[in-house]
Amino acid sequence: MEILKGGCYCGAIRYEITGPPRWSGHCHCRSCQLALGGAFVTWSKVAAADFTITSGSLKQIEKTLGIRRGFCGDCGTTLTYAADSEMAGQDWSADAWFAATTLDDPSVVEPKAHVFVSHQQPWIKLADQLPRFEEF
Repeated sequence: MEILKGGCYCGAIRYEITGPPRWSGHCHCRSCQLALGGAFVTWSKVAAADFTITSGSLKQIEKTLGIRRGFCGDCGTTLTYAADSEMAGQDWSADAWFAATTLDDPSVVEPKAHVFVSHQQPWIKLADQLPRFEEF
């Protein structure tokens, strides 16, 4: 089994995932824009059992009820996203979502779609042919 590693900017938090991400996509929602300070973020997911924090511990913020973002308390890097409820027909508690670019080698990620393009900033011009969804 392939083990992929990643972590935060300062190195205080490290994680491992077993195997490649099962899905990845670019999220343009306003919440992600504010939380990560960018026009969009690329999230990836693996089965929750395949994601392990190997050093350090995440701080979490729950600005929206039932949605937690995990980040490094030292450098502020956002690493994870978790939702308690079922959304878009998926049981999100079965998955571990992580910011794809926090992998040591983010080139293994293959985004499949753009989501929440209803929140996309007007100065972002998408040139790829990935599917686009108004919401998730």
